[in-house]
Amino acid sequence: MADKYPNRPLIVLGTAGIGDATVDPNVRLDTPEEVGPFFDEFYNRGYRVLDTARNYPPGAPGTAEPRIARHNTDGRFVVDTKVFSFTPGDHNAEGLAKSIDGSIEALGGHPINIEFLHVPERTTPFADTLAALDTFRKQGKFSKVGISNYRPDEVQQMLDISKDKGYAPPAVYQGCYNAISRSIETTLFPVLRANNVAFYAYSPAAGGIFGDKKRPGGRLESSGIVGDIYREMYDRPTIAAAVDRARAVAKEHGIPGHDASLRWTVYHSQLSGAHGDAVIVGAATVEQLKKSLDAIDAGPLPQAVVDAVNAINDSIEEVDKLPWQKF
Repeated sequence: MADKYPNRPLIVLGTAGIGDATVDPNVRLDTPEEVGPFFDEFYNRGYRVLDTARNYPPGAPGTAEPRIARHNTDGRFVVDTKVFSFTPGDHNAEGLAKSIDGSIEALGGHPINIEFLHVPERTTPFADTLAALDTFRKQGKFSKVGISNYRPDEVQQMLDISKDKGYAPPAVYQGCYNAISRSIETTLFPVLRANNVAFYAYSPAAGGIFGDKKRPGGRLESSGIVGDIYREMYDRPTIAAAVDRARAVAKEHGIPGHDASLRWTVYHSQLSGAHGDAVIVGAATVEQLKKSLDAIDAGPLPQAVVDAVNAINDSIEEVDKLPWQKF
């Protein structure tokens, strides 16, 4: 399928739902019997990149990476991860070293591909953070610097600092992007495109709101901070009405709403493999993963469905377009 659609974004597997289920009630993939088939399904479909974090899963931080390592002893997957970022000092040299070295150990010693700053940690000057990251990158701890959830002006600041100091600039930005959350098309994307920074989209199906019914394990159903954020983002009357209209058109073409939203992000959004962009797909079960990958492999949507999904952006109130500045 990748050859059939050469400009399709890279498909990456998100692992926020993997971890210690005895600690995090939202986790559904814990044991080798659960995690192994999940990774095998992704691998056997021809995909090779995993996205994780020191903070995954949110309710049991630090328990996703060791489970990845158990099923990646041969290095069959390329792994991107993120440093702890939620406490003041997490982005100073000491905090970064602790996170990065912790990830390398937890991931079984395999090299990290992209090391992301998970969310802004503004008590540490960006210049100090970037200096430390450049040192660790040169030491071979990871290949590329990534940033996530920063404002456009902050992204530009970091790029300017990197250029001025001679550091390798952030190569990838990871953020929320889907048929509902599109404000970044006019605010963030121009900065990224002008500086050759790729974009990795999380929540490509808007937390499952397009589903014909709420998906077990979906972000809207999650307890804790993750569920709270997603409900604040998407659980609004104007959004629900706009999504209902698009879902009805998709149904006329025999396409489930969730599939339509995911296929829109992969094939009809501003993302492109030519820019090095990616879509991060998550799932709570092997069956959910199969369905999402099947949807992606089905290719672009009929034009009538594309038009219906695009119309969402014009019909929801500005306040409901979900600015992504939650951090």
